[in-house]
Amino acid sequence: MNERHSAVAAAQGWRPTEAKIGPCVQSPSNALPGARVAVHSDLKAVGKLWREFERRALRTVFQSADYLGAWQDHIGSRGRTTPAIVVIENRQGVQAILPLAVEDLGFIRRLAWLGQDLCDYLAPLMSEGFARIEPPRFRALWQEIGRLMQSDPRFRHDWVELRKMPARIEAHKNPFAALPALPHPSPGHVSTLPQNWDEFYRQRRTSKARKQDRSKLARLSEFGDVRLYEPSEPAEIVRLLDTLFVQKADALQRKGVADLFGRPGHREFFLDLAGNVRLHDIVHVSALQLGPSLAAVALGMEFKGRYSLFLVSYDRAFARLSPGVIHLNKLLERAIERRLREFDFLVGEQRLKLEWTDAEIELRDHIAASTLRGVIPAFVARAVTRAKRTVKQTPWIWSGFLTLRATASRFRYRRKDQAVN
Repeated sequence: MNERHSAVAAAQGWRPTEAKIGPCVQSPSNALPGARVAVHSDLKAVGKLWREFERRALRTVFQSADYLGAWQDHIGSRGRTTPAIVVIENRQGVQAILPLAVEDLGFIRRLAWLGQDLCDYLAPLMSEGFARIEPPRFRALWQEIGRLMQSDPRFRHDWVELRKMPARIEAHKNPFAALPALPHPSPGHVSTLPQNWDEFYRQRRTSKARKQDRSKLARLSEFGDVRLYEPSEPAEIVRLLDTLFVQKADALQRKGVADLFGRPGHREFFLDLAGNVRLHDIVHVSALQLGPSLAAVALGMEFKGRYSLFLVSYDRAFARLSPGVIHLNKLLERAIERRLREFDFLVGEQRLKLEWTDAEIELRDHIAASTLRGVIPAFVARAVTRAKRTVKQTPWIWSGFLTLRATASRFRYRRKDQAVN
């Protein structure tokens, strides 16, 4: 999608793939008189325009051209995903960019957000004027976009599955809230940050929890100086991320979850983010260092006064001393010292998130058939979404599911070890 000057990439010996080349399809809009809608499959062709617009656009951290370009380079291009970047312009310039994609599943095609599997919040980039569009007018515009896509073989699709859409983007209503939607199975979780860490810590952690933190921190100190390590050298960033990949894979395996970093292109994607100079002020890699040891590692993103905690891991050798909790405490303290307004734990139902957060981000899923062939997959997707939400929002069912999954994983790997021996 763009030229990358990444020392991290060089350290790993790989290069991003080339984006698909092709002309855009475009048409004047009847829903927005004076506007023109264009759909692009070539990320390079819209890269400059996208980056210029994202500087002033309402968006989340996940709508960066470099973030989604890295996803397409390393993951989407391997999975027969064609970008479908919708650009809406009028005489005042770009009003909105919808970073969509068509996924070719062999016999059927799905329209989704670009990078949908590795973005916690999916939304358009838009001007304040576009954010004020009335719901009936946006629905008419969305129908126009659908017809325009179906007129080009690259963008034809059988059903639409737009996941994890926030109800609001910054202080403005998300126009996609006008579309029929289901609640996403899990919300986002955000903690509003005060100006004083000590006061915040006392408010959010019980006296018992604070006492445990002090005790565990003292015991961790026996292994060496405990500090928040924030490397700037590319080779050190690579070392921390490699450690995170190993630690996280081990934790996922014990929970019975597939290794995220074993999937094609995923390791390269995260390394690309950390090494992209244009994301230098956004992507943050850190570790809880105990002398020479990395007891816990995290990858986060800092954007518009909000720190988003994206990936976390810890060394199981120190598990009883809760290095992940101590690392989180230090990241929260750092965010307050930097005068950030919010700390975003993103999407999920982990218990620790609920201890710290005071707000939820409502997320919606729009799922609809576009052709007769898409009726069944759209129906199944809606049914699965409802079932997942029921499970995740019912504590005893969700707890039982996690226990069963972890037990099954332990049994499976115990049998594998016995077979090897």
